[in-house]
Amino acid sequence: RPPFPSAFTALQARNPPLQAAVSGAASGEERRGVDEGEEGADLHEALTKTRRLVECAMFASVAGLAYFLSNSLAIENYFSCFFPLPIVISSLRWGLEAGRKTMVATVLLLFTLSGPVKALTYLLMHGVVGLSMGTMWRLETNWIVSIIICAIIRAVGACGYVLVTSFLIRENIFQLITVNIHASLTYILAAAGVNTIPSMDAIYVIFGTLVIFKLPNYIYRMSWFRK
Repeated sequence: RPPFPSAFTALQARNPPLQAAVSGAASGEERRGVDEGEEGADLHEALTKTRRLVECAMFASVAGLAYFLSNSLAIENYFSCFFPLPIVISSLRWGLEAGRKTMVATVLLLFTLSGPVKALTYLLMHGVVGLSMGTMWRLETNWIVSIIICAIIRAVGACGYVLVTSFLIRENIFQLITVNIHASLTYILAAAGVNTIPSMDAIYVIFGTLVIFKLPNYIYRMSWFRK
């Protein structure tokens, strides 16, 4: 007796409608398999985007609340190196766009909690530095180059912060800083028995040197987390 597949094939050959029905069922199963695969890929992509959005929101809330509480308790100077970290971590985990979203969300949260001054202060002193640092580390830039570039960005942000503060309090803070440095240095030289009054050019050089050495030190401490 001939095997069943051969008989079934012969039956299909003698009955064209049956053959068409079988072919349609097979193609329908293939289409369903393709549709299920596309739905699975779309679901995975949607879950990934949702997870990225949730993590960005969590990092922004942590950074904003930490900065807000540190300002309220007057301990900002002790924890300043931790404020850019949520933006850096978000950039390293999900890319530069996620880091930018985290920075913007943090600034908006601080704008709601503390007002525009604190939000702008965070943006200039910590937000831009965190975004640039996350960008450098994400692109795997050389360690020394990243420290130099981030230190320059930090210096520009600090100058912007001083300018904004000077505008708000109607005082020239740069002039106050240089005058205080001049008075302190004159007092130290007089106490040491040196009858010399330093010029303002020397004061500017000393001030610039202090800034140059302070900012890379801050970025270097931040770069420990890269390791």
